[in-house]
Amino acid sequence: MQAWVVVMVVVLVVALALTVYGALHDRALNRRRAAEMLGPPARDIPNLPSDAPSPAYVTEAQARRRPETARDTLGERDRDAEGTVEVAAGHASADFATDTRTGTAVLDAPLVLVCEGGVGTIRELLPALEHAIRASRPLVVVAPSIAPDVLGTLEVNAIQGLVPGVAVLADDAVRAEIASLSRAVPVDATDRRSGWTDPAAFGRLARWTSTRTSSRLTPAASLSSAEVAE
Repeated sequence: MQAWVVVMVVVLVVALALTVYGALHDRALNRRRAAEMLGPPARDIPNLPSDAPSPAYVTEAQARRRPETARDTLGERDRDAEGTVEVAAGHASADFATDTRTGTAVLDAPLVLVCEGGVGTIRELLPALEHAIRASRPLVVVAPSIAPDVLGTLEVNAIQGLVPGVAVLADDAVRAEIASLSRAVPVDATDRRSGWTDPAAFGRLARWTSTRTSSRLTPAASLSSAEVAE
């Protein structure tokens, strides 16, 4: 066999080997890059002990699953106290239900925020959410419309028990009725975006019970002060 033929065979073998190696290397590199992009970023947490477990990421499905400690609440007490009034508007999502068997939301001694105009950003509700947390009270948000991302935030907070409450979509007449029953002062969008909501603007009820189609409001005067404060 001629020398040049041997050289050509060697060159072809080496070229083929390099091509295969390059393809496998690129494949492994692409897989590593994809894993880095899909995984959580590597961030050092200040003052976190080296042996402490890493924080866990919560998926939307996990966030929308009620904790195992959550209890159905409808049967715990009589919900038809004297003075209860029914209005033709219910909670805006089944995720607000506290009693999963009946799809009913039951809130004791809630604060009521009645909004003039639709709610477009969560910023509009931050003062109300903070006030509810400080007061350890559930929050009812009543508005003609609520942006989907804002509604989702309220749903997750209610499901996880961070800020128990409901969102209610209601027309002008029903909002006026709720404001009258709870003694709430409707708050317009400009005031809601200011970063502060007057505590006097919140309505107060002894109990709020709602389904997807209607709500029953028990005025604070219908229960004892001890029950309202619970």
